[in-house]
Amino acid sequence: MLSESVKAWNINTRINKQVLEHLTPEMVEAQTPGGGLSVAEHVLEIVGTPKYFGIKFEDTLAQLPDLYTKEGDDYIAETNLKRIREVAQQTAEAVLKAAEQAETKGDLPQPSVDVYLIHMMVHDAHHRGQLFLALKNAGHPLPDDDLVWLPWKES
Repeated sequence: MLSESVKAWNINTRINKQVLEHLTPEMVEAQTPGGGLSVAEHVLEIVGTPKYFGIKFEDTLAQLPDLYTKEGDDYIAETNLKRIREVAQQTAEAVLKAAEQAETKGDLPQPSVDVYLIHMMVHDAHHRGQLFLALKNAGHPLPDDDLVWLPWKES
């Protein structure tokens, strides 16, 4: 039986996937007002952070591809949407696998799988909001509200 946090993670993954499907190549360079992150950088945060916070899941998450290249001290976010979508799906699946394995071993990066998954979902929601602000500020269309809210109501 799936725990409620795993069910929520799957909904969150579905929303992230739909947001990524909404993006076009023209949108990835849009920037949050005030010199904030670009859409591509917000996506990098969403996809890359579970790997960072899941450092104890080294054997599972360390194998995931990064969505950036490093140039000196700078991290340059991937802008190829096909690759981003593929890595995002791999990451979402690997996070669940790693969390289940770590729970069995008692080797979690946080007090429980639930806390880890909730932390990642809150982090995703923050960056989705910032991503939407960047799109709106650049004059790009936003995804329909149902894309973000309907999956939670249907669960």
